[in-house]
Amino acid sequence: MLKTQPLPWAIDTHTLTRAVETVTFEADAAERAALGAYAEVREIKKFAASVQVIGLNGGRYRVSGRLEADIVQASVVDLADVPATLDERFQVEFWPPELIEGNGEDEPSFEAEPPEALSGAKIPIGAFLCELFSVSLEPYPRNEGDSFAWQAPDESNAHPFAELIRLRPKTGDDGDG
Repeated sequence: MLKTQPLPWAIDTHTLTRAVETVTFEADAAERAALGAYAEVREIKKFAASVQVIGLNGGRYRVSGRLEADIVQASVVDLADVPATLDERFQVEFWPPELIEGNGEDEPSFEAEPPEALSGAKIPIGAFLCELFSVSLEPYPRNEGDSFAWQAPDESNAHPFAELIRLRPKTGDDGDG
């Protein structure tokens, strides 16, 4: 099931007035809670981005910037809080969808990131930042010193039903009174 992107942030390309435009975003409490649920993160204390937009020819845009987040994830070892700080730099191009579909390449290039699609005259920066945030998370968070220490089972009760036998009522105690 696809989840809805929790950050509806977009940059309207019609409002860009300079060759390089800087735009900042900071998630409020409701947006951080929605993003935490989307990314399955226990808590997001800070989520901010600063982006620079450069207009290219053909209705294309280059967006670069920095995403900063202070988060708390659950440890995969004992579910304790694992605080973390994300500091990701990025650069991506946004193109009109018709240019992406017909860019003339027979084989995709693995050298460069493929462009993202514009949504009409808007750069869907919120959706991009959600995806960047999600892939930047530690997939198996744990605190320093946590370890997956396996303990051998107690062999004193070698019989598989030993615990059930212990719980069974004693003979003569059938509960009739």
